[in-house]
Amino acid sequence: SLERILYVWAIRHPTSGYVQGINDLVTPFFQVFLGGYIDSEPSLFDPSLLPPTALNALEADCFWCLSRLLDGIQDNYISGQPGIHRSIRYLSGLVGRVDPPLSKHLQSQNVEFMQFAFRWMNCLLMRELSVRNTIRMWDTYLSEGSNAFSEFHIYVCCAFLTTWSEKLRAMDFQGIIMFLQSLPTQTWGDHEIEVLLAEAYVLSSVWHNAQSHILKGE
Repeated sequence: SLERILYVWAIRHPTSGYVQGINDLVTPFFQVFLGGYIDSEPSLFDPSLLPPTALNALEADCFWCLSRLLDGIQDNYISGQPGIHRSIRYLSGLVGRVDPPLSKHLQSQNVEFMQFAFRWMNCLLMRELSVRNTIRMWDTYLSEGSNAFSEFHIYVCCAFLTTWSEKLRAMDFQGIIMFLQSLPTQTWGDHEIEVLLAEAYVLSSVWHNAQSHILKGE
């Protein structure tokens, strides 16, 4: 099912084709729509057990939702992935304003944002959070408007990184990279996601109109 969805999307978007990470983005849609056909936990259910008509409808719904999502972040997946580079540059500048001690420590340890934040932008934090938490987070993104996956997401990443500020400032380069590659979010639930989103909303409200100054380092 996922293979067919991704194959059709790649055929319809020859400029980018399939890029690693897009498969992560279809998973929340797949689980949400699958839940409408079954009474059990979607992550434990074999979709091949669905009747063909239901499976076709499920794939179509996922395809169109994925297409709508990717339309807003297309720059993340074309040659050179300029959207991701732009987002990471802004995230770096934003962290420098919001948490200068953390920013200075990362610099002192020669940690570059590209080393950990590329995946955060490419997969929209799906590899850092459970699918359940991702669905809750995307629900807010969808309510924030069409640009939330490209703009509001950066503020979520900033809030996410600074959540671990005290721990990170006590680590060296190797410790920082290893920690950020395997963050302790396994026990996170709705409360932690709501706190994260609330902090991101505050950051967005304060800094959204200062993007050009942050990018210029002013």
